[in-house]
Amino acid sequence: MKKENITLSLDDNRRLTGRNLLSDQPGAIIDAFVSGIDKSTVVTVWTTYVKQLLKAVNWSDEKTFFRIFEDGVSLAISAPLDALYAACDLNELAWQLACDELTQTSNEESSSAAINRLKKAIAEEVNPKLLELINQSTSKNIVYLVDDDEFSLGYGTTAQSWPISALPDVSSLNWSQYKSIPLAYVTGTNGKSTSVRIMSQIIKQAGKCCGVTSTDFIRVGDNIIDHGDYSGPGGARMLLRHPDTETAILEVARGGILRRGLPIDNVDAALITNIAEDHLGQYGINTVSALAQAKAVVAKGLLPNGENKGQENNRQSSDQSKGRLVLNADDEHLVALAPELPVTKSWFSLHEDNAILQQHKQKGGAVCFVREQQLVYSYDNEESVIIAVNDIPMTLNGAALHNIQNALGAIALAKCLNIENKAIKIALSNFASNVEDNPGRGNHFSVKNAEVIMDFAHNVHSMEAMAVTTANMNAQRKFLMLSHAGDRTNNEIINMTKTALKMKPDFIVAAELVPYLRGRALGEIPQLIVDTALAYGMKRDNIYIADSPYEGAKHIVEQLHEKDLALLMVLSDREEIIELLLDKAFV
Repeated sequence: MKKENITLSLDDNRRLTGRNLLSDQPGAIIDAFVSGIDKSTVVTVWTTYVKQLLKAVNWSDEKTFFRIFEDGVSLAISAPLDALYAACDLNELAWQLACDELTQTSNEESSSAAINRLKKAIAEEVNPKLLELINQSTSKNIVYLVDDDEFSLGYGTTAQSWPISALPDVSSLNWSQYKSIPLAYVTGTNGKSTSVRIMSQIIKQAGKCCGVTSTDFIRVGDNIIDHGDYSGPGGARMLLRHPDTETAILEVARGGILRRGLPIDNVDAALITNIAEDHLGQYGINTVSALAQAKAVVAKGLLPNGENKGQENNRQSSDQSKGRLVLNADDEHLVALAPELPVTKSWFSLHEDNAILQQHKQKGGAVCFVREQQLVYSYDNEESVIIAVNDIPMTLNGAALHNIQNALGAIALAKCLNIENKAIKIALSNFASNVEDNPGRGNHFSVKNAEVIMDFAHNVHSMEAMAVTTANMNAQRKFLMLSHAGDRTNNEIINMTKTALKMKPDFIVAAELVPYLRGRALGEIPQLIVDTALAYGMKRDNIYIADSPYEGAKHIVEQLHEKDLALLMVLSDREEIIELLLDKAFV
């Protein structure tokens, strides 16, 4: 809507089903773009209308929340969990009324008609029986899950579900049979999926069936339930209702946190791997510091300090270390944010002399670090050497620094779950950078007695990790294949290419990425790669343009000699390229 130079544009209107960036309560949130007017004025007018509407529908105890960002505002309300769709309608009506006032636009619907419409929507949605079950679950400290279709009590083997339309009577339930299980969150910009997969192997070695959700799949034990992005609440519910899940490691991505909030409360531990620029400009998250705050929402899901996560009737094991947040002490954004997070912390670092880590260690806090090529864990000033760097295959004899960090974070997280050192060591010593253990992440192949590494790094931070890894590896000649998605800006493509060139390749292949052109012309992105490589000092004769990643990989494989090294950044054709690299004619 516009009046002169005022622009008020609704971007998104959605439910918040769990703890979120703005509050600890379920509700509804609007993101809107604002220009030509003071944003605080917009918030004030919206607040006035939304409070009037909340009172009119007898929700006067609900709260309002807002966030002002560079080009807009986020406006949220709390609401009963059984009426979140109606809450979205109410919030949007308040926004509409605020826009009408600020732009002096008339509203055709009368206020009484609008309120009656909201009351009808609420009446159609409310479910008193559901709220009674939720209240009883909360008072008895029993874990529950709820969505549009089902309500369930207990996790894993004790989970029991009912259709929303056929809920049980509170008095009919044997509440003591429903129990929780060990739980952890994993988030960050890079390393999330790798960390989840490492944790799965650690927990397996500890004798438990681990269920994981990730951006790639949902898996229980060794069985993949489904492929796809399951890093949101839906994946968590599916996993926690599965009867074989004994421990759950939940990958939670930025998008899921901002869209819906956290899947569950009262997890035992959470890991934030790192924070780096990626996917900025969505949901009002325009800066890396704002992204850090969004990722740090996982801290709100931790078991409160001093609580033992339920009494004996709800918990299969308890420990005073529950509710710990594992943080990367080498990440400046996490270091800056940490003082704002009132939770028990565990820090990890590549460097024993890291100041943050040392301060925490001196207080008896939990830390994990590298000392003389050994990964060391310390808690309450008692140290344990867990494993040598060179005994962890995914570190490529220490060249892959990012995987040393991933191992450190996993150790710290595993110790939060009281897992013994022996199980951690066995898991790390067996976890390899191959397509079975960690598909798509630094997968290592031997081809014609040359080394080939395949990865799908898609931002500067992950690209740098792979470039540094391969720069640290000795080789007769080095080959690099790059491709980029078309929805990246020219600057982003140039920066990622520059970062990848830190590998110092002798030859580079620029591959066309036809499935991800996203409006770009054929040849446009490969030309950006070529121009950047030429500016970097590479010779044109050493640059090859391929029609696809598969063709680019095939070209490199055909050129390989003994002791060469190739880094293939693969965003599509992954299965075909794996088949090529495993072809007995080349191996």
